[in-house]
Amino acid sequence: MFESTTLPLSQALSHIIDHRGLTPAKLGTTFIASGVPVASAMSVSRGVLDRDTFRFVDSETAARWMPVPLAPGDVLLTSEAPLGRVARVPTNQRIVLGQRLFGLRGRSGVLENAFLYYWLQTPGAQAQLAGRATGTTVLGIRQSALRDIRIDVPAVSLQRAIAEVLGALDDKIAANTRVGATSQALLRERFEALGIMAGGQDRLTDIVTLNPRSEGTFGSTPIHLSMQDLPTSDMAVSRWGTRPPNGGSRFMQGDTLLARITPCLENRKAGLVTFLAQGQIGAGSTEFVVLRPRPGIPTAVPYLIATHEDFRQFAIQHMVGTSGRQRISPLDLSRFGLLLPPSEVWSNFATFSDPIVSLHASLASESRALEELRDTLLPKLMSGQLRVKDAEKQVEDVV
Repeated sequence: MFESTTLPLSQALSHIIDHRGLTPAKLGTTFIASGVPVASAMSVSRGVLDRDTFRFVDSETAARWMPVPLAPGDVLLTSEAPLGRVARVPTNQRIVLGQRLFGLRGRSGVLENAFLYYWLQTPGAQAQLAGRATGTTVLGIRQSALRDIRIDVPAVSLQRAIAEVLGALDDKIAANTRVGATSQALLRERFEALGIMAGGQDRLTDIVTLNPRSEGTFGSTPIHLSMQDLPTSDMAVSRWGTRPPNGGSRFMQGDTLLARITPCLENRKAGLVTFLAQGQIGAGSTEFVVLRPRPGIPTAVPYLIATHEDFRQFAIQHMVGTSGRQRISPLDLSRFGLLLPPSEVWSNFATFSDPIVSLHASLASESRALEELRDTLLPKLMSGQLRVKDAEKQVEDVV
């Protein structure tokens, strides 16, 4: 165990930036197509900021919105819906703090931002956040309650060492994400050249089967995907849980899953299943639409269609239901028009796309293993149960 000082968070921080009550309407302005990014709680995903969820304001509005600007490395904490997710402000981009977010900055010589970022992810910190939250249907924490949370603060040199060990794993995960993004961009460029999204008399169901029957077994540890597990930018699904199947969607290896409910559809939640064994079935949310490629159609094609902007806009425009609970039906999706190429085009495209799908499956598997190692080391390092040198040896073996 190492020596540490227990402090209320208010004494360990130099800034708690809270502009949750401000909106463009209150500032007498509106969001614009491009400008200074505004991050909200939905932007915080898997420890990073999802840029696809940003909205934008002009520089003048940003200055009025945040007279105390965020600094690179500041820690962002969601205050509700969901509570307790964290990310860090990037070093190369100005960010405006939107709704349901706190901006936190450690006090110099007391608390390192990088250490705070990881400490907030520990079970103990998450339990404190939940314990001080209020609300019935939606749990949220107020700034006054956040200030009273207790943090064990070791020496700054040890804080930095702990953050460096955990950061090495996150850096490798980030590198995997960049490789995946680059390869997906190349794949999408080749897909656009096929010309099938130009519109035509053919239909989506000429390429995919929507919500097909899945023949196989769940196995001894049934796989289950929740809406939270579905990515918004990565191609391959890399997170899932296990629980006995009880209703919901059914899917198999090579299927694409698409969120059909607002706001998940608008947020581009879709993913390709690459982690199941042949003949194994997984279960998922009732709010998934399963797209399975028809015989002869490359595995990547349904995913590329589901995440194409033209298809997404078609789906969004055809959603029905009450405000906040709108959905797109498989029947309406089936009416999306395509222009099918000759069969030999699919064979040529598969030669290019199949290795990229395999790459994404490998990257997703590796990143999942790295996340599991990080989450195992995190509480042990924070409590002093594991020495930094011992953790470094484990990390060196995988990065």
